[in-house]
Amino acid sequence: MLILYIVLAVILLYIVFIAAPAVVFYHSTYGRRKICAPDDPQLKKPTIEAFLPRIKEEYDYLMQQEHERVRVTTPDGVELCGDYYERGSGKTALMVHGYNADPYVNLGAQARWFYDNGYNLLVIYHRGHGPSGGKRCGMGLLEKDDVLLWADDLSKRFPERRILLYGISMGGSTVAYLSDKIENKAVRCAVIDCGYHSPYGQMQREAKRFHMPFSLLIPYIRALAKTELGIDIRERTTEHLKNARFPILFVHGTADPTVPLSLGEENYAACCSEKEMVTVDGAEHVTSFLVDGEKVTKAYRSFIEPYMQ
Repeated sequence: MLILYIVLAVILLYIVFIAAPAVVFYHSTYGRRKICAPDDPQLKKPTIEAFLPRIKEEYDYLMQQEHERVRVTTPDGVELCGDYYERGSGKTALMVHGYNADPYVNLGAQARWFYDNGYNLLVIYHRGHGPSGGKRCGMGLLEKDDVLLWADDLSKRFPERRILLYGISMGGSTVAYLSDKIENKAVRCAVIDCGYHSPYGQMQREAKRFHMPFSLLIPYIRALAKTELGIDIRERTTEHLKNARFPILFVHGTADPTVPLSLGEENYAACCSEKEMVTVDGAEHVTSFLVDGEKVTKAYRSFIEPYMQ
């Protein structure tokens, strides 16, 4: 009887300290995200607070421009939303935001630059974010197919137009994941701004920050993601970039604590297509353009523009 009690106690401890935390970690990571608008108090954190006036200015500017809410429905029945800005141009920038983020906070300054320089804009909301549907996000592994759907929808609506994919953080990883799958010839090039390698790597860093036993939790998390979402969270962007089908400009801050510069450099090294990398001294996560827009836009003009003509 004593042995039975010991076994039951071990099982209970395992459930309480390993299995249950793994389930919570999984749902908190892949569950629906609450995004913060530019005036949300939650954005007042050291890495971005200094840029909030600029972010708010760009947001207000873009909201004042004529645009329409557009939608597509994914094969698994999720309705996705985006904002489309028509300039009558032959080139369109498809802006792909990051995890847990409002696209206008992540990419408002970049979007305005492209808009002011004659691009049509499509600013999308990922599944599980904002007005888009879906109970789950996929940290890039589900979103890659969604972005392909958006690009194909653009091409159907506006044949002969050229498309630039601009992804930041998780959006950058999304673009990397689809880089070897794209068949739409309208997609001419892309920007990957501070993209990470894999959900696994990002979760591992987060678990370390909170002193969680990641090696014990990850088998459950990986199994849940595979079973429910059909994704392998260890899948690496570098494996896709080895067969990239379009030119890519990589952008990364040297002081990025969320996605270290070394990861951006590995993505760049793995990429087999035409490529260029811009690093911005002192820039933290998703702030490279805000820290040194002149350096970044110089690369836009020299690297991107020739492919978009």
